[in-house]
Amino acid sequence: MPRACTVCTSPAHALVDTELAGGAPLAAVARRHRLSSDAVRRHRESHLSPALKRLSLEKVRAESAESAFSATVDRVESLVGRLEALLSVAEERKSLVGGATVARELRQCLELISRLRGELDDRPQNLTVNVLASPEFSRAVGAILTATEAFPEARVRIADALDELDALPVGVGP
Repeated sequence: MPRACTVCTSPAHALVDTELAGGAPLAAVARRHRLSSDAVRRHRESHLSPALKRLSLEKVRAESAESAFSATVDRVESLVGRLEALLSVAEERKSLVGGATVARELRQCLELISRLRGELDDRPQNLTVNVLASPEFSRAVGAILTATEAFPEARVRIADALDELDALPVGVGP
């Protein structure tokens, strides 16, 4: 008969599961709850629910992506420091071409850092302007309807056409 899982029979069972799902290191979980690392590993592999395993995997992936992102930003920031040093050298030597080249690279690195951090967003911005609600449009419709007072049939047709477009301002009618 197989031995019972020491984690499953432990009073800290639910807490161990929560910690494992949160991505806590096996050794730390085992030490904290006075369990063997092998028992915690076997429990994670054999008894942790599929939902908690998925949650744990997602957390590990998110932390890995965050770590990679942070490493990328760190590398670009390191490059900025080196480029600033090169720019100083170019300025000391009065090298206009070299200085301009380094300055261009430095600008691109700073722009990249801003994009990575979400500080720079150059996506197209949509702007919606409701011209139908503008006072100028209301005055124009009013002027058209006033000008067509002598032509009641035309006035009604214009008002009907504007009404079909939902463009007839409130309070302006035939």
